[in-house]
Amino acid sequence: MHFYELSPEQVLRQIKSRLEGLTGREANERLRTYGRNSVKVNSVPLWKKIIEPFMDIFVLVLVVAAIISVWHGDTLDAIIILTIIAVSAIIFYVQRFSTDRVLRNLSKHTIQKVTVTRSGDAITIDSSLLVPGDIVSLTEGDRIPADMRILMSANLRVDESQLTGESLPISKQPEALEGAKELYEQDNMLFQGSFIVSGSTTGVVVTTGNNTEFGNLASLSTNKEPESPIQKKINTLITKIIVVVAAASVVAFGLALLRGMDLLESIRFVMALTVSAVPESLPIAISVVLVLGMRRMAKKKALVRQMRAIETIGVITTIATDKTGTLTKNKLTVQEIWSPRKDTDRVLDILAHSVNHTKTKSFDPLDIAFSEHARRTKHITKGSPVSELPFEQTTAMSATLWHYGTTYRLYIKGSPEQIIKHSKLEETAAKEAQEALGELTAKGYRVIGLASCETTSPITDLSALSSQKLDFVGFVAVADILRPEAKRAIITAQHAGVTVRMITGDHFETAYQIGKQLGMVTDRSEVFDCRAMPQLSDAKLEAIVEKTKVFSRVIPEQKYRLLTILKKHNITAMTGDGVNDVPALTNAHIGIAMGSGSHIAKDAGDIILLDDNFKTIIDAMKEGRTIIANIRRMLFYLLSTNAGELLTILGALILGIKAPLAPVQILWINLVTDTSMVIPLGLEPPEKHIIKQPPQKMDAPILSKTMIFRMILVALTMTALALIVYVTFKPFGHAYAQTLVFLTLVVSQWANAFNARSDNDPLFARLRVMNRSFYVGICISITAQLIALLSPLGEALHLVSVNPEHMLVVSVLGFIIPLIVCEFHKFYCRQKISSSKLA
Repeated sequence: MHFYELSPEQVLRQIKSRLEGLTGREANERLRTYGRNSVKVNSVPLWKKIIEPFMDIFVLVLVVAAIISVWHGDTLDAIIILTIIAVSAIIFYVQRFSTDRVLRNLSKHTIQKVTVTRSGDAITIDSSLLVPGDIVSLTEGDRIPADMRILMSANLRVDESQLTGESLPISKQPEALEGAKELYEQDNMLFQGSFIVSGSTTGVVVTTGNNTEFGNLASLSTNKEPESPIQKKINTLITKIIVVVAAASVVAFGLALLRGMDLLESIRFVMALTVSAVPESLPIAISVVLVLGMRRMAKKKALVRQMRAIETIGVITTIATDKTGTLTKNKLTVQEIWSPRKDTDRVLDILAHSVNHTKTKSFDPLDIAFSEHARRTKHITKGSPVSELPFEQTTAMSATLWHYGTTYRLYIKGSPEQIIKHSKLEETAAKEAQEALGELTAKGYRVIGLASCETTSPITDLSALSSQKLDFVGFVAVADILRPEAKRAIITAQHAGVTVRMITGDHFETAYQIGKQLGMVTDRSEVFDCRAMPQLSDAKLEAIVEKTKVFSRVIPEQKYRLLTILKKHNITAMTGDGVNDVPALTNAHIGIAMGSGSHIAKDAGDIILLDDNFKTIIDAMKEGRTIIANIRRMLFYLLSTNAGELLTILGALILGIKAPLAPVQILWINLVTDTSMVIPLGLEPPEKHIIKQPPQKMDAPILSKTMIFRMILVALTMTALALIVYVTFKPFGHAYAQTLVFLTLVVSQWANAFNARSDNDPLFARLRVMNRSFYVGICISITAQLIALLSPLGEALHLVSVNPEHMLVVSVLGFIIPLIVCEFHKFYCRQKISSSKLA
């Protein structure tokens, strides 16, 4: 029989468990038998990982070039080409290993903790350690960690859409079912990957890992991260580059034959040119930069779950954020106490006695605030109440009942309006209390009313107080402490062209005061009371939302409507932490979940704030902008240097002079400069003004017209330098001139790496910004170049000994001229930006 056909008692017997849970020894034995509770998807076989770098079309072109070299009798050239292929493969393996390792480390942040009963005690363990027979307790917002049979439940509703496709939550119950049932009909079972939408439950684990229903489906798929928008843009760009290079290669091949070059030599030459002109290593380099960026963001407490979020967070135009825990510390403290008779000691005594001791153990923020204030003021109660009456929505009050000899005293706290209403107050005293309440709420405080009453018998229901008048004691004003960094972070966001909107359930006045303290609003007209939302059409609400920065009295269902309106004209980031926030989180351009929130909210979010801090959103936004800016730097560097090589060869063929570079020299330049410099450029620190720039559009091209113009300018400069050097030193011999052109292009590319470090900052200003990986890359490149020039390797690269003075001259010119050209263009851009700001 299936588990859903058995009663809870029969299930426990069949699985050899009990309500008190397994013992530690039993759990360990079952863990060895069944393995960890983790789903293993189909991974790429090892042999595919090994041959992956060799399956690239450009590597195949190089292999053909090596075969032609052997056929042509240039065995040494073939060896160098094959060595370059091997080195590129090793670099690919290192980059891929580093990327996978970082992703594995980041995934540890998302491990779920669950409450299980073992040997009669409730303990918290990693969900991966669950075994069949474990008794697990779950509540609203929790992700179901394994397939379970419900033993008991209360108002339980579950979202199984990830498994069954059913969008509406399903009610669940513990009773046995009769006959065969489909998955979606098994309403006494819980399935891994689903979420508790409401209620609570205790169940027994029946299957784990790949034996679960979710595991059966997941094992049929592969775990492949979808391409991010930036990767799609780059792949499109590379496709266009391949078309251009293919056309240029056809022209180069025709010109080579026209100039009398041997057929096989022409083919090999064009192949080398094609491989060096296309940045085929760029996608893996960008993957490394993106993943390292994810790791940096995780260190700053922003865990990226979707790689596309890195680009999106950098272009957001508005942030809709909760107040509690994000802009505040989510820690209530007592700010003021008011009593009609200025009897503060009596208020403090009632405050201390009204604390619900059960809730302080389960972290109720109000009771914790009262308890801490009582300890600070040395109003410590002796003993404990005989009973505690939890908060009732109908009366808006809670209470504790204390027994003193023959009488009972009830200490009550709750809504100040309800406390005043049920208290025996004269008209003057009631008016005075209402005025005090207005003054406290005007300061942005949450106000709690205190009262007491004496009875001769225990009270078990607060509704019984409706016929009894209370002794009014006073008010306690509490407030959630603002995070000290929140105001500064909001100002930073505003300078970055990003509006911040606070969405809170607080009263209008409280929301206004907090917004004012944070510098978000200066007038009450900038705060909107969302209780008026149901009466407003979308058109009217849209006009209000456009000018509003603070929304008060917001219920979770209204968040989605506000988000829909904000998305019409903004790239929107939305924060959330509860089950009811999920629709807004999933439909925002980027959903930001709180680390302390429910599992379902964290699964719906693109980024998880591990510290629930608003400042972390701004840090993530800055990091996102930096990563995208660095990817543009990588592109600028690779495309301008590769274009420089391509134009040098085409220029020589058009002018009718011999090829200024041999095929192996082209490949060597490509290997030494590209490999050692491209990733360090992707790790550049941000420019100081990056957070002060307005966000770019989502559909903006990966390279602006300004950067494309600068790229062409640099490529033409490198081409002109190379051809002038060749023509100047041609009288010393073809090999001599070729060697100096080789040196000129390498040094020019070093200079271009310095150019690429900033978009508009002057060179000397950027030199003060340390990027150790950049200088390590430069040192590696220089060392490799010296080895090529001064060792027997030079002979293999067709290099010859040249006059040191000539080497010095071409090196200085090759380094300085590209820098000067680029600095002039940056200066022009800075002047243009300054003029536009003045205008």
